[in-house]
Parts: sequence; structure tokens; C-alpha cells
Amino acid sequence: MASQRSESDGAPHSARSIMLSSSSSRSSSSRDSDMASKLQNATCLSIRVLQEITDNFSNERKIGQGAYGEVYVAEAENGENVAVKMLYNNMPGIDDEQFQREFENLMTLEHQNIVRLVGYCYETQHQPMHYMGRTIFAERTYRALCFEYMENGSLEKHLSDECDGLDWHTRYKIIKGTCEGLKHLHEGLDEPIYHLDLKPDNILLDKNMVPKLADFGLSKLFGDKQTRISHSPIGTIGYLPMEYLHGNIVSNKLDIFSLGVVMIKIIAGRRGYSKSAEMDHQEFLDQVHENWRDRMLKTCQASRQLEAHYEQVNVCTKIALSCMEIDRHKRPNITDIIHQMNDIEAVIDK
Repeated sequence: MASQRSESDGAPHSARSIMLSSSSSRSSSSRDSDMASKLQNATCLSIRVLQEITDNFSNERKIGQGAYGEVYVAEAENGENVAVKMLYNNMPGIDDEQFQREFENLMTLEHQNIVRLVGYCYETQHQPMHYMGRTIFAERTYRALCFEYMENGSLEKHLSDECDGLDWHTRYKIIKGTCEGLKHLHEGLDEPIYHLDLKPDNILLDKNMVPKLADFGLSKLFGDKQTRISHSPIGTIGYLPMEYLHGNIVSNKLDIFSLGVVMIKIIAGRRGYSKSAEMDHQEFLDQVHENWRDRMLKTCQASRQLEAHYEQVNVCTKIALSCMEIDRHKRPNITDIIHQMNDIEAVIDK
């Protein structure tokens, strides 16, 4: 994306810095200036440009929405599609924090399994409105993040049981890529980042079905103290462990629990996940193994390769169940998980 010019106040809109407002209000200017100093290394787009490339945020361009904003597909100047996440403007005091956290987290992340930030908009306008017979100027701040467009959408829409849908090779690639992205967050940075809302809706798939973690609005940087008590609501019911639901405890093992739920849904679908809660572990493992054996036999692969893939299904299912242990101390860390997956890959490659 090339740098653009803002039409809101005639002030230049630079790719390296953003002039957010020409208002004489010192409190507003001070706040905007503080935010602007943090937004230095991504392409800056004016709200006018975003309105143009999304057809004024039309329903036809809308591809999703969440707790914090709506997402639109748009075409950038270079002809590539981008996803524009426009944050809601109805949470004063929380909006800036939400925007700043996601922006700063994304700016530090460069990994093939984490969605790439390509631009942003943070622009305050003073718009005229009529009030009690007078014209007054109301302040409105537009906040948007622009990401690489993921052609295959979210993982959520691709979930199915073992009998149909994605083949095992693709499912395994999604599981492994998701784990690699999470490993980068937990162990590949100077200070770990916990995602805190890992779920199929927040795992996006590119045209080659490569998974990329997205939606970092709830994520947090953790320094030396890597287990904390959180009094702010996080995550999505169904993906949160007991220690958070009952004690608000947040650690890397919260993400690991969420990963386990995601893995079960990738392996066995939504109904399979429901069954996993009703069966003991061995019974569930046997059923998943049998379902995948029936499907793989129809593909007429070599018997040696079949056995290797059966073992891969078995290992991934065991990992997922261990991630969902009630006692967080019994859950594996992300490095252990990837080591187990690498070991079984080595068997297949022999």
C-alpha cells in the first residue's frame, strides 16, 4: 500500500507518521500525539481511502465481525486484496487500548503462521452536527487494521468430522502450522505473548490452506511473571480452562487448553469434540482411529503409508487430550507438542 493523503482536515497522511487531528483541543491532541508516536512502521491509510476501497463499508464487502469490530475485503492499489478490520467506535476508553494492543503486538510478529499486518488507520475527525438549534463539532475517531487477505477464510467454516471434508494431510498441516504460530508467541520472542482467544474463528487459512493466527486484541505480553490473575474478561466460552473460569488464572497453559479444543475439532469435528467429553480417553481414541481408518482405506494408499498416518492421527489425538487436562500443570508446553509431532513425521519420512 502506498501512503495516502487525508481529506478530513487537509493535513498530510504519511506512511511513517500520522497527523491525527488539527483540533485546538489540547487533551485530544495530546492523546492522539501519544498514540501517533507508537504507530511508526506500517503503511498509514486515511479513512477516506478505506471508505473508497470498501465501497463505504458495504455489506457486500463485509466478510466477518467479532466483539471488537467488523472485517471487510478490499482491493489495495497494487491489485492485491486486503482485509480491513474496522474497530467499533462505541467503547470510549477501551477503544484506544484495544487498538494499540493489537497493533503493537502485530508489529512485533513476523512468522509464516501469524497473519501479516499491512496497514492501519487512526484518524480523528471533528464532524458538524446540529444540537438545540446550534451547530457543534463532535469528535469521532476511526481505528482500522489492514491485514493480508486469507482466501480460504477462517478454520471454523472448514470443520467437519472424519468422514468428509478436509483430508488428513491438510488437517495435519493446519494443526502443525497452528502449533508453530503459537510456539513463536510463547517462546520465540524476548517477552512471550499469550493469545488468550485461540479458536477456529481466529485461525485463518490462505489459498494453500496454510494456517495463520489472527485477532490479537485480547493478547497480552508477559514478562518474568508468566502466571497472573486477570480481572478483565478474556477468551471464548468452550475454549477456556477451569483455572480461568473458577480462579481467573492466566498462563501459557490457557492457550494450550484452547489449542487442545481446536485440535480435537480439526481431527474429529464439532460432534467429535462433544463425544470427547462423554467418553473416556481410550474409547474416544479408538473411535477416532476407526473413523479415520475407514476413510483412509478408500484412498487406496500404500499400507505402510496408511499405518504411518494412523499413528499420526493417534499421536495428535493424544496430544489434544493432554492439552485439555483439568490440572494445568499436567498439560504439555508448546515445544513438547511440536517435538512429538516432529518425531512422528520422521517415522513417515523414513
